[in-house]
Amino acid sequence: MKTIQKLSLAFLLLIAVAVKSNAQNQIEIVIVGSAHDNSKSTQNFQAIIDKLKNFKPDMVFGEYLPQSDYANLEENNWAKKAFRKGHDYIEKLNPVSPKNIGAQIKNDQKALAKFAYYHKTRMDLAVNYAKNWDRGNADYQIFVLENYMKQSFGKEEQVEYAKMFGSTDSLKKKGFCRPGSEYSKIYFPLIYQLKQDRIYNMDCQTYDKPWSEAWGKTDSLYKILINKAKADSTSQEAATVKAIEKYWAYSEAEAKVFNADPYAGMNTVKYGVLDEAWNFYGGRHFMVTQVFRPRR
Repeated sequence: MKTIQKLSLAFLLLIAVAVKSNAQNQIEIVIVGSAHDNSKSTQNFQAIIDKLKNFKPDMVFGEYLPQSDYANLEENNWAKKAFRKGHDYIEKLNPVSPKNIGAQIKNDQKALAKFAYYHKTRMDLAVNYAKNWDRGNADYQIFVLENYMKQSFGKEEQVEYAKMFGSTDSLKKKGFCRPGSEYSKIYFPLIYQLKQDRIYNMDCQTYDKPWSEAWGKTDSLYKILINKAKADSTSQEAATVKAIEKYWAYSEAEAKVFNADPYAGMNTVKYGVLDEAWNFYGGRHFMVTQVFRPRR
């Protein structure tokens, strides 16, 4: 049960969307529930990648902020702080920037579309993505370099790579390499195998501050609810907690099936319903009840 609840957090925070246009100009979208930490997973990730490839997506989206959004965030925003250490690390190693970084990125994309093994061009592209606050595509290009290109580097390219990026351990510490993430396990290999050149960014942090304030208020009320339930097992609060726990429970048989194939389990209708309950203190199903609003 704990494993199921832990993975539920990732479903809320991450979606990857594949979009396909058919002859009727309709758009099909697939949303894939994913775990952020897959480092200990025994899942067959290539089987998941193959299923997504069969959908033949034209675009793959991930939980990354668009480059332009970073400029509008406060410096203490968690997403900005999380990428700043990587951004500043690359800036320090590569202090010289092209006059028009956007134009250079487009030129490098075109060059790699013609021949994917221009290693230095790909290095430059990864650096410029990072400098330009496009974390998703900086991560993707570094993933390609680390996993598909690095073993073919000549001596001069090895020296240049070390100069531009430092060691793999340093890239991990700065957040560019995350071997256990859903991106390293599924979405970056998917994009590479589809021969696509980028990941599309679709996260939004515009309302992070009011969201955090609302979450804090809800969390404090929920703790009051739990404490009252523990103090008096005959109280309305105790009845509510019991109802919530019953609502979001998996049977032993269901948990066994889920844990045998977590990614299949995360993408079921039941998981979608219970994910909301796990992450939102019972979810909308219980917000309509007066007893959920504990007396202070």
